[in-house]
Amino acid sequence: MKESNNFHTNHRPIFWITLISLFVFSLVAGFIGYQQYYNLHEIDHRWIRSLYCTLQLYVFEGGDVAGPIPILLDLARFTAPITTIMAFVMTLFEIFSERWNRIMISRMKNHVVIIGFGTKGKTVMLENRRENKKVLVVDRDPLNPNFDSARTEGCRILLGDATYKSTLRRARVTKAALVYLLTRDDNSQANACLEIYQLIKKSKRDHNNPLHCIMHLKKPEFLNTTRNHKIIKDIHDGLQLSIFNYYENSARELFINSPPDGEGIVMDSPKFVRIIIFGFGYAGQALALQTATTGHYINEKKAKVLVIDREANSKIPEFLNLYPTYSEFCDLDYLSLDADSPQLIHQLSPYLKEPDALNTIVLCFDDRTHNLLLGMQLENIRLLEDGKAVQLFARTDEDSTYDFVSGNMKAYGLPSTVCSKSMVVGEKLDKQAIAFHETYLDGKRGKPGFGKRESHNEWPDLPQEFKDSNRKVADHAGIKIRSIGCLMVDINDPRPEATFTKKEIEDLARLEHKRWWAERSLAGWTIGEEEDDTTRKSPHIIEWEDLPDGTKQWDRDQVEAIPKVLKKINKKIVRK
Repeated sequence: MKESNNFHTNHRPIFWITLISLFVFSLVAGFIGYQQYYNLHEIDHRWIRSLYCTLQLYVFEGGDVAGPIPILLDLARFTAPITTIMAFVMTLFEIFSERWNRIMISRMKNHVVIIGFGTKGKTVMLENRRENKKVLVVDRDPLNPNFDSARTEGCRILLGDATYKSTLRRARVTKAALVYLLTRDDNSQANACLEIYQLIKKSKRDHNNPLHCIMHLKKPEFLNTTRNHKIIKDIHDGLQLSIFNYYENSARELFINSPPDGEGIVMDSPKFVRIIIFGFGYAGQALALQTATTGHYINEKKAKVLVIDREANSKIPEFLNLYPTYSEFCDLDYLSLDADSPQLIHQLSPYLKEPDALNTIVLCFDDRTHNLLLGMQLENIRLLEDGKAVQLFARTDEDSTYDFVSGNMKAYGLPSTVCSKSMVVGEKLDKQAIAFHETYLDGKRGKPGFGKRESHNEWPDLPQEFKDSNRKVADHAGIKIRSIGCLMVDINDPRPEATFTKKEIEDLARLEHKRWWAERSLAGWTIGEEEDDTTRKSPHIIEWEDLPDGTKQWDRDQVEAIPKVLKKINKKIVRK
């Protein structure tokens, strides 16, 4: 059942329409009725007297007159006082509703707190309300346009700054079941998270009854730093903190469901992948990073990224400053050009016409309408690739696709998908990653030293950096499978399961090492004499040929584990 505090949104407009209608009706009916009454009783009068007597009806005076009484005046004698009573009740409601709201908030427990109520917050709210969860929205903007939808869904609203303990105490975060940190600013997110952490430390909550806190961070550098912070790594306190990035999830979801390599790039193929990114904000940068971490193919042709952005001259150097080794794993080119420029088609055409390029165009601007119009313009080019249209995706911040406009332009980044509980909490994208980790644990159990390393924890208790590493392995598995002419299918598929040949294992192990190297290098790891998580050094950041055989075997084991991993999620590998 929805809570009853949604009067403001569901019924307030109807109430005011009714009240104004009654006022107008009683005023007109009273004025005409008094005119008729004075004429009927032959009483000398002026129009001002009729108006004055009508106004007296609203204060319960002057309505008791001798009959006969015209019907309009009779109606006005009742509707005018009713109008006054309704206005009085509404005034009382306005005075006490905020107080009542605070009282109800002070009694909340086992509720969901959403701090920051933009598009992502609204998506999370709707999903939790469908599950009949009690939801409290915290935002410091009293004019937030999404508040109406929160009230309609029966949510409580608390105005305040979540970086202050007083606001968090009023929101009763220590009594909540789940807290989402979804404000627009990473600094505010981090500060609010630290305040929550301090409140939880002083509360009675512990690892047996932790508060699950989910925080969204925009900036990749914030993301990497926070994931390695002690708050994240300490899984034995009262705060279970998960971090996600909307743009990273969007990029992963796009590459998994619509792989840029299509049906696969095999050993002797001249093909290469190119991602054409329009707009190089957070969404565009996430796609560029996803290309560099997963875009490793068995024919050793580097993936290429083309960025089109009017500020590319400044944005690209800033990006490369954050990821100085990026160009070792992915070719990055750019056009410092407005997407609406008449020169766009002329400068883009040579890239799209390259015969060996597998092109995917992704429109990453923040403005959905801009993406839509640009997508329609690009679609009209009708530049074909082997008789097949170039993949075209457009980012959206609404839960609607572009199917009504085009069957070729697909939406990506749908909030209902990327910000859903199944994605953020249920780890929908991580089924393969979890299976990889379980397979790793299966191979370690019973061996000396098992349980002494952080990587030996079960998935729920696994530190974030190890989860991320498993995710990157899993995201690349499809590329490996397609590169040897195989498919991933349902376990009940009638085709016989394929087994890897020794050559395939060796080729894929070499490919896995290149992928791992890119993952570590982009995360800031450098070569060192010994493996050191603190200083981020590893002796294995070298070419495959220079690796010791023991390390090569680890890569081979990763490849040979793929069929076992897929069986855990009811999949298998078959030859095409």
